Amino acid sequence: MTMMRQGASAQKKTRQPAVEARSALTEGKEKLARARKPQARSSDVADALQSAALDLFAQQNYSTVTIKDIAAATGINSALIYYYFGSKEELFLKAVEKTVDVAFRKFDDVSAGAHAPEEIITSWVEIHVIQFVLLRKLAKISLDYASTRSRTPRVDRAIRSFYDKESVVLGKAIKAGIAQGRFRPVDAEGMSVFISTFLDGCLFRSVMFPRFNHRRAIDDMRRLVLNHLTTGEMIDAQALS
Repeated sequence: MTMMRQGASAQKKTRQPAVEARSALTEGKEKLARARKPQARSSDVADALQSAALDLFAQQNYSTVTIKDIAAATGINSALIYYYFGSKEELFLKAVEKTVDVAFRKFDDVSAGAHAPEEIITSWVEIHVIQFVLLRKLAKISLDYASTRSRTPRVDRAIRSFYDKESVVLGKAIKAGIAQGRFRPVDAEGMSVFISTFLDGCLFRSVMFPRFNHRRAIDDMRRLVLNHLTTGEMIDAQALS
């Protein structure tokens, strides 16, 4: 019976990315519906265009997506898109900035009651579960954009801002834990890079392997990192979820 419950739980977890994707799709459709109303607010139109553009850039890549593609996907004419953003690059930039902003606003919500360094690290890791679909889009478009010949400093800075903020969040928490005697003395910057790299790996692996259980992998990493910071001992693989 226990094995059956564990099997059902694992199956539920592997289906979770699809549930998250459907939720994001529904939210996108609702934004488009509001944007198409005759009396739609400028902010609704801009928000819908950024969300639709993010989806297209993630499904294809920066180089191939055109303003006409975004117009066709949203039902908003190209002239209006140019009116709001001026160019595809500007729309891409705003989509990246908005995604980074959403991620950190959610982190602020989740970590509002977190005070201990362990809680802050856990909150940041948890964001990659709560906002997995959104952050996977950001990771993919960032990688695609990095391979183009039309990179600009403004877009590079917007993408880099996510990692800079992540480094500050994790670095401060680890240093605080060391100062308070809660963590062992470790290389805070190196540990921050390790956590960031692992989380990126989960985002990209889920693109290649849709059935990849990112929730389990991320939770296992969190437990390994906190155990390393507090005791320095390795966790037996069988003890992981």
